[in-house]
Amino acid sequence: MAASVGAGQRSPRTEPGPGAGPPLRARLTGPLGLLLGALSVAAMLVLALLGPSAAVPELGTGVLPWSLRLDPPQTPVIQLGWAALVAGGLGTCAALYALRRGWLPARGLFALGTPIVVALLTLAPPAGSTDVLNYAAYGRIAALGHDPYVTPPAWLHGTGDPVGDLAPLAWRNTPSVYGPLTTWAQFAASRLGGDSMAATVFAFKVMLAVAFLLTAVMLDRLAGPSRARRVRAHLLWSLNPLMLWHVVLGGHVDGFGAFLMVAALFALRRPWMATGLLSGALLGAAAAVKAPFVLAGAGLAWAVNRRLGTLLTLGMGALATLVTLYATQGPEALANVAGKVGDQSLADPWRVLVGELGPQAAELEGRIALGAALLAALLLCWRLPRGPHDLPAVRLALAWCLGWLLTSPMQHPWYDAMLFPLLALMPASRLDGPLLVRGVVTGLVYLPGATALLRLQPTPLTRWIAEVYRPWIAPLLSDAVILYVVVLGLAGALGLRALPGVRRAAVPDREPAPVSRAGPW
Repeated sequence: MAASVGAGQRSPRTEPGPGAGPPLRARLTGPLGLLLGALSVAAMLVLALLGPSAAVPELGTGVLPWSLRLDPPQTPVIQLGWAALVAGGLGTCAALYALRRGWLPARGLFALGTPIVVALLTLAPPAGSTDVLNYAAYGRIAALGHDPYVTPPAWLHGTGDPVGDLAPLAWRNTPSVYGPLTTWAQFAASRLGGDSMAATVFAFKVMLAVAFLLTAVMLDRLAGPSRARRVRAHLLWSLNPLMLWHVVLGGHVDGFGAFLMVAALFALRRPWMATGLLSGALLGAAAAVKAPFVLAGAGLAWAVNRRLGTLLTLGMGALATLVTLYATQGPEALANVAGKVGDQSLADPWRVLVGELGPQAAELEGRIALGAALLAALLLCWRLPRGPHDLPAVRLALAWCLGWLLTSPMQHPWYDAMLFPLLALMPASRLDGPLLVRGVVTGLVYLPGATALLRLQPTPLTRWIAEVYRPWIAPLLSDAVILYVVVLGLAGALGLRALPGVRRAAVPDREPAPVSRAGPW
Protein backbone atom coordinates (compact mmCIF):
# COMPACT_ATOMS: atom_id res chain seq x y z
CA MET A 1 0.00 0.00 0.00
CA ALA A 2 1.43 3.38 -0.97
CA ALA A 3 2.55 5.56 1.90
CA SER A 4 0.73 8.85 2.28
CA VAL A 5 2.64 12.10 2.08
CA GLY A 6 2.41 14.23 5.19
CA ALA A 7 1.58 17.90 5.24
CA GLY A 8 4.45 20.11 4.23
CA GLN A 9 6.30 17.26 2.52
CA ARG A 10 6.96 17.28 -1.20
CA SER A 11 5.52 14.27 -2.97
CA PRO A 12 7.92 12.39 -5.26
CA ARG A 13 7.49 12.46 -8.99
CA THR A 14 5.69 9.34 -9.99
CA GLU A 15 4.77 6.92 -12.71
CA PRO A 16 2.12 4.25 -12.84
CA GLY A 17 3.16 1.26 -10.79
CA PRO A 18 3.44 -2.13 -12.46
CA GLY A 19 0.41 -3.51 -10.64
CA ALA A 20 -1.74 -0.41 -10.80
CA GLY A 21 -3.92 0.76 -13.62
CA PRO A 22 -5.21 4.25 -14.31
CA PRO A 23 -8.77 5.09 -13.27
CA LEU A 24 -11.58 4.47 -15.73
CA ARG A 25 -11.92 8.16 -16.54
CA ALA A 26 -8.26 8.31 -17.60
CA ARG A 27 -8.55 5.10 -19.64
CA LEU A 28 -11.43 6.69 -21.55
CA THR A 29 -10.09 10.24 -21.81
CA GLY A 30 -6.64 9.28 -23.11
CA PRO A 31 -7.82 7.42 -26.22
CA LEU A 32 -10.48 10.10 -26.76
CA GLY A 33 -7.74 12.73 -26.80
CA LEU A 34 -5.76 10.74 -29.36
CA LEU A 35 -8.90 10.27 -31.46
CA LEU A 36 -9.60 14.02 -31.44
CA GLY A 37 -5.99 14.65 -32.43
CA ALA A 38 -6.28 12.17 -35.30
CA LEU A 39 -9.53 13.81 -36.46
CA SER A 40 -7.80 17.19 -36.29
CA VAL A 41 -4.95 16.00 -38.50
CA ALA A 42 -7.44 14.39 -40.89
CA ALA A 43 -9.33 17.69 -41.16
CA MET A 44 -6.06 19.49 -41.91
CA LEU A 45 -5.22 17.03 -44.68
CA VAL A 46 -8.68 17.22 -46.23
CA LEU A 47 -8.57 21.01 -46.14
CA ALA A 48 -5.14 21.13 -47.80
CA LEU A 49 -5.80 18.40 -50.34
CA LEU A 50 -8.97 20.09 -51.59
CA GLY A 51 -6.65 22.56 -53.27
CA PRO A 52 -6.56 26.37 -53.57
CA SER A 53 -9.29 27.97 -51.49
CA ALA A 54 -9.85 30.63 -48.86
CA ALA A 55 -7.43 28.66 -46.65
CA VAL A 56 -4.98 27.22 -49.20
CA PRO A 57 -2.95 29.58 -51.41
CA GLU A 58 -2.40 29.08 -55.11
CA LEU A 59 1.07 27.62 -55.80
CA GLY A 60 0.95 27.37 -59.58
CA THR A 61 2.04 24.27 -61.46
CA GLY A 62 4.19 21.58 -59.90
CA VAL A 63 4.15 17.95 -58.87
CA LEU A 64 4.49 18.65 -55.14
CA PRO A 65 2.84 19.77 -52.94
CA TRP A 66 -0.07 17.80 -54.40
CA SER A 67 -3.79 18.57 -54.20
CA LEU A 68 -7.06 17.70 -55.92
CA ARG A 69 -7.71 21.33 -56.96
CA LEU A 70 -11.48 21.02 -56.37
CA ASP A 71 -12.13 24.73 -55.75
CA PRO A 72 -14.13 24.21 -52.53
CA PRO A 73 -16.62 26.87 -51.33
CA GLN A 74 -15.46 29.26 -48.61
CA THR A 75 -17.89 28.41 -45.79
CA PRO A 76 -17.03 24.67 -45.50
CA VAL A 77 -13.35 25.60 -45.76
CA ILE A 78 -13.61 28.00 -42.81
CA GLN A 79 -15.63 25.48 -40.80
CA LEU A 80 -13.12 22.71 -41.50
CA GLY A 81 -10.23 24.91 -40.37
CA TRP A 82 -12.03 25.82 -37.16
CA ALA A 83 -12.87 22.17 -36.52
CA ALA A 84 -9.23 21.14 -36.99
CA LEU A 85 -7.90 23.64 -34.45
CA VAL A 86 -10.64 23.17 -31.86
CA ALA A 87 -10.48 19.37 -32.04
CA GLY A 88 -6.69 19.49 -31.85
CA GLY A 89 -6.66 21.69 -28.77
CA LEU A 90 -9.32 19.62 -27.01
CA GLY A 91 -7.55 16.39 -27.89
CA THR A 92 -4.22 17.51 -26.44
CA CYS A 93 -5.93 18.74 -23.26
CA ALA A 94 -7.73 15.42 -22.88
CA ALA A 95 -4.58 13.36 -23.41
CA LEU A 96 -2.62 15.45 -20.88
CA TYR A 97 -5.47 15.07 -18.38
CA ALA A 98 -5.34 11.29 -18.74
CA LEU A 99 -1.54 11.19 -18.66
CA ARG A 100 -1.47 12.91 -15.29
CA ARG A 101 -3.86 10.27 -13.95
CA GLY A 102 -1.70 7.35 -14.95
CA TRP A 103 -2.74 6.62 -18.54
CA LEU A 104 -0.02 5.91 -21.09
CA PRO A 105 -0.52 5.36 -24.84
CA ALA A 106 0.66 2.27 -26.66
CA ARG A 107 4.41 1.96 -27.05
CA GLY A 108 5.66 3.01 -30.43
CA LEU A 109 2.79 5.43 -31.09
CA PHE A 110 5.02 8.48 -31.41
CA ALA A 111 7.92 6.69 -33.12
CA LEU A 112 5.57 5.43 -35.82
CA GLY A 113 2.87 8.08 -35.89
CA THR A 114 4.95 11.25 -35.89
CA PRO A 115 6.99 10.57 -39.08
CA ILE A 116 3.87 9.43 -40.95
CA VAL A 117 1.84 12.49 -39.96
CA VAL A 118 4.73 14.86 -40.69
CA ALA A 119 5.31 13.27 -44.11
CA LEU A 120 1.63 13.55 -45.08
CA LEU A 121 1.39 17.19 -43.99
CA THR A 122 4.63 18.00 -45.81
CA LEU A 123 3.37 16.55 -49.08
CA ALA A 124 0.15 18.60 -48.84
CA PRO A 125 -0.08 22.29 -49.80
CA PRO A 126 0.29 24.84 -47.00
CA ALA A 127 -2.93 25.94 -45.31
CA GLY A 128 -4.00 28.69 -42.93
CA SER A 129 -1.34 31.21 -43.98
CA THR A 130 0.56 32.59 -46.96
CA ASP A 131 3.81 33.22 -45.08
CA VAL A 132 5.66 30.38 -46.78
CA LEU A 133 4.93 32.05 -50.13
CA ASN A 134 6.55 35.20 -48.79
CA TYR A 135 9.59 33.10 -47.85
CA ALA A 136 9.73 31.81 -51.42
CA ALA A 137 9.57 35.35 -52.82
CA TYR A 138 12.37 36.60 -50.55
CA GLY A 139 14.46 33.55 -51.38
CA ARG A 140 13.94 34.11 -55.10
CA ILE A 141 15.04 37.74 -54.74
CA ALA A 142 18.21 36.59 -52.96
CA ALA A 143 18.85 33.83 -55.51
CA LEU A 144 18.66 36.42 -58.30
CA GLY A 145 21.41 38.43 -56.61
CA HIS A 146 19.30 41.14 -54.96
CA ASP A 147 18.91 42.08 -51.30
CA PRO A 148 15.54 40.95 -49.87
CA TYR A 149 15.97 43.46 -47.03
CA VAL A 150 15.90 46.26 -49.62
CA THR A 151 14.02 44.82 -52.60
CA PRO A 152 10.32 44.03 -51.97
CA PRO A 153 8.44 41.19 -53.69
CA ALA A 154 6.63 43.85 -55.76
CA TRP A 155 9.82 44.21 -57.81
CA LEU A 156 9.86 40.46 -58.44
CA HIS A 157 6.19 40.57 -59.38
CA GLY A 158 6.84 43.43 -61.79
CA THR A 159 9.49 41.45 -63.67
CA GLY A 160 6.98 38.73 -64.53
CA ASP A 161 8.92 36.14 -62.57
CA PRO A 162 6.78 33.00 -61.95
CA VAL A 163 7.49 33.10 -58.21
CA GLY A 164 6.85 36.84 -58.05
CA ASP A 165 3.52 36.43 -59.84
CA LEU A 166 2.24 34.39 -56.89
CA ALA A 167 3.73 36.54 -54.13
CA PRO A 168 0.99 37.36 -51.58
CA LEU A 169 -0.52 40.80 -51.99
CA ALA A 170 -0.45 41.71 -48.28
CA TRP A 171 3.38 41.68 -48.06
CA ARG A 172 4.20 42.50 -51.65
CA ASN A 173 5.56 45.96 -50.84
CA THR A 174 7.42 44.94 -47.67
CA PRO A 175 11.09 43.92 -47.68
CA SER A 176 12.09 40.99 -45.48
CA VAL A 177 11.79 41.41 -41.71
CA TYR A 178 13.27 38.00 -40.87
CA GLY A 179 16.65 37.19 -39.40
CA PRO A 180 19.66 36.41 -41.61
CA LEU A 181 19.54 32.65 -41.01
CA THR A 182 15.96 32.65 -42.26
CA THR A 183 17.15 34.45 -45.38
CA TRP A 184 19.77 31.77 -45.98
CA ALA A 185 17.10 29.07 -45.60
CA GLN A 186 14.87 30.95 -48.05
CA PHE A 187 17.79 31.25 -50.46
CA ALA A 188 18.50 27.51 -50.22
CA ALA A 189 14.85 26.63 -50.87
CA SER A 190 14.81 28.96 -53.87
CA ARG A 191 17.93 27.39 -55.34
CA LEU A 192 16.30 23.99 -54.99
CA GLY A 193 12.93 25.14 -56.34
CA GLY A 194 14.14 27.42 -59.13
CA ASP A 195 11.42 29.52 -60.76
CA SER A 196 8.59 27.34 -59.44
CA MET A 197 6.63 28.60 -56.44
CA ALA A 198 5.33 25.08 -55.74
CA ALA A 199 8.80 23.51 -55.79
CA THR A 200 10.27 26.27 -53.63
CA VAL A 201 7.49 25.96 -51.06
CA PHE A 202 7.88 22.19 -51.01
CA ALA A 203 11.64 22.45 -50.49
CA PHE A 204 11.10 24.83 -47.59
CA LYS A 205 8.48 22.54 -46.05
CA VAL A 206 10.82 19.55 -46.31
CA MET A 207 13.52 21.46 -44.43
CA LEU A 208 11.01 22.40 -41.74
CA ALA A 209 9.78 18.80 -41.49
CA VAL A 210 13.33 17.60 -40.84
CA ALA A 211 13.79 20.30 -38.19
CA PHE A 212 10.47 19.35 -36.58
CA LEU A 213 11.40 15.66 -36.37
CA LEU A 214 14.88 16.39 -35.01
CA THR A 215 13.28 18.60 -32.37
CA ALA A 216 11.03 15.69 -31.41
CA VAL A 217 14.03 13.37 -31.05
CA MET A 218 15.89 15.86 -28.85
CA LEU A 219 12.85 16.46 -26.66
CA ASP A 220 12.51 12.70 -26.22
CA ARG A 221 16.13 12.49 -25.07
CA LEU A 222 15.87 15.54 -22.82
CA ALA A 223 12.78 14.12 -21.12
CA GLY A 224 14.93 11.34 -19.66
CA PRO A 225 14.04 7.73 -18.84
CA SER A 226 10.60 8.50 -17.38
CA ARG A 227 8.05 7.31 -19.93
CA ALA A 228 5.42 9.71 -18.61
CA ARG A 229 7.76 12.67 -19.16
CA ARG A 230 8.55 11.49 -22.66
CA VAL A 231 4.88 11.05 -23.53
CA ARG A 232 4.19 14.57 -22.26
CA ALA A 233 6.95 15.94 -24.48
CA HIS A 234 5.48 14.25 -27.55
CA LEU A 235 1.91 15.28 -26.77
CA LEU A 236 2.96 18.93 -26.61
CA TRP A 237 5.23 18.83 -29.66
CA SER A 238 5.45 15.75 -31.90
CA LEU A 239 1.70 15.08 -32.19
CA ASN A 240 0.40 18.43 -30.98
CA PRO A 241 -2.08 19.39 -33.74
CA LEU A 242 -1.45 23.10 -33.15
CA MET A 243 2.26 22.71 -33.90
CA LEU A 244 1.63 20.31 -36.77
CA TRP A 245 -0.74 22.89 -38.30
CA HIS A 246 1.53 25.90 -37.97
CA VAL A 247 5.03 24.45 -38.38
CA VAL A 248 4.63 21.43 -40.67
CA LEU A 249 1.50 22.15 -42.72
CA GLY A 250 1.71 25.94 -42.60
CA GLY A 251 5.48 25.97 -43.13
CA HIS A 252 6.34 28.70 -40.64
CA VAL A 253 9.99 29.44 -40.08
CA ASP A 254 9.49 29.40 -36.31
CA GLY A 255 10.10 25.65 -36.57
CA PHE A 256 13.77 26.36 -37.31
CA GLY A 257 14.00 28.62 -34.28
CA ALA A 258 12.42 25.95 -32.06
CA PHE A 259 14.87 23.34 -33.36
CA LEU A 260 17.88 25.54 -32.62
CA MET A 261 16.55 26.56 -29.19
CA VAL A 262 16.03 22.93 -28.17
CA ALA A 263 19.46 22.07 -29.60
CA ALA A 264 20.95 24.77 -27.36
CA LEU A 265 19.29 23.12 -24.34
CA PHE A 266 20.50 19.73 -25.52
CA ALA A 267 24.09 20.93 -25.89
CA LEU A 268 24.13 22.32 -22.34
CA ARG A 269 23.24 19.05 -20.64
CA ARG A 270 26.88 19.00 -19.53
CA PRO A 271 27.85 22.52 -18.39
CA TRP A 272 31.39 22.54 -19.75
CA MET A 273 33.06 25.49 -21.45
CA ALA A 274 32.99 23.77 -24.84
CA THR A 275 29.31 22.87 -24.55
CA GLY A 276 28.61 26.40 -23.36
CA LEU A 277 30.19 27.76 -26.52
CA LEU A 278 28.17 25.37 -28.69
CA SER A 279 24.95 26.12 -26.81
CA GLY A 280 25.52 29.85 -27.18
CA ALA A 281 26.17 29.47 -30.91
CA LEU A 282 22.91 27.54 -31.31
CA LEU A 283 21.00 30.16 -29.31
CA GLY A 284 22.49 32.90 -31.48
CA ALA A 285 21.42 30.97 -34.56
CA ALA A 286 17.88 30.68 -33.18
CA ALA A 287 17.80 34.45 -32.62
CA ALA A 288 19.04 34.87 -36.20
CA VAL A 289 15.90 33.04 -37.32
CA LYS A 290 13.61 35.24 -35.22
CA ALA A 291 14.89 37.64 -32.59
CA PRO A 292 12.56 36.69 -29.68
CA PHE A 293 14.22 33.28 -29.37
CA VAL A 294 17.05 35.09 -27.61
CA LEU A 295 14.79 35.21 -24.53
CA ALA A 296 15.53 31.53 -23.92
CA GLY A 297 19.07 32.64 -23.18
CA ALA A 298 17.93 33.73 -19.71
CA GLY A 299 17.39 30.10 -18.80
CA LEU A 300 20.66 28.95 -20.33
CA ALA A 301 22.58 31.65 -18.47
CA TRP A 302 20.90 30.76 -15.18
CA ALA A 303 21.77 27.08 -15.63
CA VAL A 304 25.50 27.89 -15.66
CA ASN A 305 25.52 31.00 -13.46
CA ARG A 306 27.92 29.35 -11.01
CA ARG A 307 30.38 28.38 -13.73
CA LEU A 308 31.94 31.62 -14.88
CA GLY A 309 33.92 30.05 -17.71
CA THR A 310 30.88 28.31 -19.17
CA LEU A 311 28.78 31.45 -18.76
CA LEU A 312 31.37 33.48 -20.67
CA THR A 313 31.65 30.97 -23.50
CA LEU A 314 27.85 30.81 -23.69
CA GLY A 315 27.67 34.57 -24.20
CA MET A 316 30.60 34.58 -26.60
CA GLY A 317 29.06 31.84 -28.72
CA ALA A 318 25.71 33.63 -28.97
CA LEU A 319 27.24 37.03 -29.75
CA ALA A 320 29.76 35.71 -32.27
CA THR A 321 27.08 33.77 -34.14
CA LEU A 322 24.69 36.70 -34.28
CA VAL A 323 27.39 39.12 -35.43
CA THR A 324 28.67 36.69 -38.06
CA LEU A 325 25.23 35.94 -39.48
CA TYR A 326 24.13 39.57 -39.58
CA ALA A 327 27.45 40.45 -41.22
CA THR A 328 26.42 38.31 -44.19
CA GLN A 329 23.59 40.78 -44.87
CA GLY A 330 23.46 44.54 -45.27
CA PRO A 331 22.67 47.00 -42.46
CA GLU A 332 19.02 46.99 -43.51
CA ALA A 333 18.66 43.47 -42.08
CA LEU A 334 19.07 44.65 -38.50
CA ALA A 335 17.07 47.82 -39.16
CA ASN A 336 14.12 45.88 -40.60
CA VAL A 337 14.06 43.45 -37.68
CA ALA A 338 14.26 46.29 -35.15
CA GLY A 339 11.50 48.10 -37.00
CA LYS A 340 9.04 45.35 -36.05
CA VAL A 341 9.24 46.33 -32.37
CA GLY A 342 5.97 47.94 -31.31
CA ASP A 343 3.87 46.56 -34.17
CA GLN A 344 0.37 45.23 -33.51
CA SER A 345 -1.45 42.28 -35.03
CA LEU A 346 -4.99 40.95 -35.40
CA ALA A 347 -4.63 38.92 -32.19
CA ASP A 348 -3.38 41.85 -30.08
CA PRO A 349 -4.49 41.05 -26.49
CA TRP A 350 -4.64 44.78 -25.67
CA ARG A 351 -7.06 45.48 -28.51
CA VAL A 352 -10.22 45.97 -26.44
CA LEU A 353 -8.53 47.91 -23.64
CA VAL A 354 -6.69 50.27 -25.99
CA GLY A 355 -9.82 50.79 -28.07
CA GLU A 356 -11.79 51.82 -25.00
CA LEU A 357 -9.09 54.15 -23.66
CA GLY A 358 -8.65 56.05 -26.92
CA PRO A 359 -5.82 57.28 -29.19
CA GLN A 360 -3.43 58.24 -26.39
CA ALA A 361 -3.46 54.69 -25.05
CA ALA A 362 -2.77 53.37 -28.55
CA GLU A 363 0.39 55.48 -28.73
CA LEU A 364 1.55 54.08 -25.39
CA GLU A 365 0.61 50.47 -26.11
CA GLY A 366 4.15 49.38 -26.96
CA ARG A 367 5.53 50.72 -23.69
CA ILE A 368 2.65 49.28 -21.68
CA ALA A 369 3.15 45.87 -23.29
CA LEU A 370 6.91 45.97 -22.66
CA GLY A 371 6.35 46.76 -18.99
CA ALA A 372 3.70 44.05 -18.73
CA ALA A 373 6.04 41.52 -20.36
CA LEU A 374 8.80 42.33 -17.88
CA LEU A 375 6.46 42.07 -14.89
CA ALA A 376 4.91 38.84 -16.17
CA ALA A 377 8.33 37.29 -16.75
CA LEU A 378 9.53 38.26 -13.26
CA LEU A 379 6.35 36.87 -11.71
CA LEU A 380 6.82 33.60 -13.59
CA CYS A 381 10.49 33.43 -12.56
CA TRP A 382 9.28 33.68 -8.98
CA ARG A 383 6.19 31.50 -9.08
CA LEU A 384 6.55 28.88 -11.81
CA PRO A 385 6.63 25.33 -10.41
CA ARG A 386 10.00 23.68 -10.05
CA GLY A 387 11.37 22.45 -13.34
CA PRO A 388 13.15 19.16 -13.99
CA HIS A 389 16.28 18.90 -11.86
CA ASP A 390 18.35 17.64 -14.78
CA LEU A 391 17.31 20.59 -17.02
CA PRO A 392 17.77 23.75 -14.93
CA ALA A 393 17.61 26.03 -17.99
CA VAL A 394 14.02 25.15 -18.91
CA ARG A 395 12.13 26.90 -16.11
CA LEU A 396 13.55 30.40 -16.58
CA ALA A 397 13.59 30.05 -20.36
CA LEU A 398 9.86 29.34 -20.19
CA ALA A 399 9.29 32.24 -17.79
CA TRP A 400 10.84 34.84 -20.10
CA CYS A 401 9.43 33.43 -23.33
CA LEU A 402 5.94 33.09 -21.87
CA GLY A 403 6.06 36.57 -20.32
CA TRP A 404 6.67 38.02 -23.78
CA LEU A 405 4.25 35.75 -25.63
CA LEU A 406 1.36 36.50 -23.29
CA THR A 407 1.64 40.28 -23.46
CA SER A 408 3.11 41.20 -26.85
CA PRO A 409 0.78 43.20 -29.15
CA MET A 410 2.32 41.23 -32.03
CA GLN A 411 0.60 37.86 -31.61
CA HIS A 412 0.70 35.03 -34.12
CA PRO A 413 -0.14 31.43 -33.20
CA TRP A 414 3.01 30.06 -34.83
CA TYR A 415 5.06 32.02 -32.30
CA ASP A 416 4.02 29.26 -29.87
CA ALA A 417 6.73 27.11 -31.45
CA MET A 418 8.91 28.91 -28.89
CA LEU A 419 6.57 27.98 -26.06
CA PHE A 420 5.52 24.35 -26.47
CA PRO A 421 9.00 22.71 -26.48
CA LEU A 422 9.75 24.41 -23.15
CA LEU A 423 6.33 23.60 -21.70
CA ALA A 424 6.81 20.00 -22.86
CA LEU A 425 9.89 19.63 -20.64
CA MET A 426 8.22 21.09 -17.55
CA PRO A 427 6.08 19.02 -15.18
CA ALA A 428 2.31 19.22 -15.56
CA SER A 429 0.90 22.46 -14.18
CA ARG A 430 -2.17 24.68 -14.26
CA LEU A 431 -0.65 26.43 -17.27
CA ASP A 432 -1.17 23.52 -19.67
CA GLY A 433 -4.88 23.89 -20.42
CA PRO A 434 -5.06 27.71 -20.61
CA LEU A 435 -2.02 27.91 -22.89
CA LEU A 436 -3.54 25.34 -25.24
CA VAL A 437 -6.82 27.30 -25.20
CA ARG A 438 -4.89 30.48 -25.95
CA GLY A 439 -3.19 28.73 -28.89
CA VAL A 440 -6.54 27.71 -30.34
CA VAL A 441 -8.09 31.15 -29.79
CA THR A 442 -5.19 32.93 -31.49
CA GLY A 443 -5.08 30.40 -34.32
CA LEU A 444 -8.75 30.94 -35.13
CA VAL A 445 -8.16 34.69 -35.50
CA TYR A 446 -6.08 34.12 -38.64
CA LEU A 447 -8.37 31.69 -40.41
CA PRO A 448 -9.06 31.06 -43.21
CA GLY A 449 -5.55 32.38 -43.92
CA ALA A 450 -5.01 32.40 -47.69
CA THR A 451 -7.62 35.06 -48.51
CA ALA A 452 -8.25 38.06 -46.29
CA LEU A 453 -11.58 37.71 -44.51
CA LEU A 454 -12.85 41.04 -45.83
CA ARG A 455 -12.15 39.93 -49.41
CA LEU A 456 -14.43 36.93 -49.07
CA GLN A 457 -18.09 36.96 -50.01
CA PRO A 458 -19.97 38.27 -46.94
CA THR A 459 -21.87 35.58 -45.05
CA PRO A 460 -23.25 35.41 -41.50
CA LEU A 461 -20.15 33.41 -40.51
CA THR A 462 -17.60 35.82 -41.96
CA ARG A 463 -19.46 38.80 -40.50
CA TRP A 464 -19.52 37.17 -37.05
CA ILE A 465 -15.79 36.47 -37.23
CA ALA A 466 -14.97 39.99 -38.41
CA GLU A 467 -17.37 41.88 -36.14
CA VAL A 468 -17.52 39.74 -32.99
CA TYR A 469 -14.84 37.09 -32.72
CA ARG A 470 -11.77 39.04 -33.84
CA PRO A 471 -12.42 42.40 -32.11
CA TRP A 472 -14.07 41.10 -28.94
CA ILE A 473 -14.06 37.39 -28.12
CA ALA A 474 -10.46 36.56 -29.04
CA PRO A 475 -8.74 39.48 -27.26
CA LEU A 476 -10.94 39.12 -24.17
CA LEU A 477 -10.14 35.41 -23.95
CA SER A 478 -6.44 36.24 -24.29
CA ASP A 479 -6.84 38.82 -21.51
CA ALA A 480 -8.53 36.16 -19.38
CA VAL A 481 -5.52 33.88 -19.80
CA ILE A 482 -3.17 36.71 -18.76
CA LEU A 483 -5.33 37.43 -15.71
CA TYR A 484 -5.46 33.73 -14.86
CA VAL A 485 -1.67 33.42 -14.96
CA VAL A 486 -1.17 36.57 -12.88
CA VAL A 487 -3.74 35.63 -10.21
CA LEU A 488 -2.53 32.05 -9.85
CA GLY A 489 1.07 33.21 -9.95
CA LEU A 490 0.54 35.71 -7.13
CA ALA A 491 -1.27 33.00 -5.17
CA GLY A 492 1.54 30.52 -5.78
CA ALA A 493 -0.97 28.11 -7.29
CA LEU A 494 0.46 27.40 -10.76
CA GLY A 495 1.74 23.99 -9.70
CA LEU A 496 -0.29 20.82 -9.28
CA ARG A 497 -0.43 18.53 -6.26
CA ALA A 498 -0.12 14.77 -6.46
CA LEU A 499 -3.49 13.17 -7.11
CA PRO A 500 -4.88 10.99 -4.31
CA GLY A 501 -6.25 7.56 -5.02
CA VAL A 502 -4.01 6.76 -7.98
CA ARG A 503 -1.55 3.97 -7.25
CA ARG A 504 1.86 5.07 -8.41
CA ALA A 505 5.48 4.08 -8.05
CA ALA A 506 7.88 6.80 -7.05
CA VAL A 507 10.49 8.03 -9.47
CA PRO A 508 13.69 9.44 -7.94
CA ASP A 509 13.94 13.23 -7.96
CA ARG A 510 17.28 13.03 -9.72
CA GLU A 511 16.99 10.94 -12.85
CA PRO A 512 20.34 10.09 -14.43
CA ALA A 513 20.52 10.56 -18.16
CA PRO A 514 20.67 7.07 -19.65
CA VAL A 515 23.38 6.00 -22.04
CA SER A 516 20.83 4.02 -24.02
CA ARG A 517 17.12 3.41 -23.83
CA ALA A 518 15.24 0.26 -24.63
CA GLY A 519 11.99 0.51 -26.49
CA PRO A 520 10.60 3.06 -28.94
CA TRP A 521 8.94 6.37 -28.05
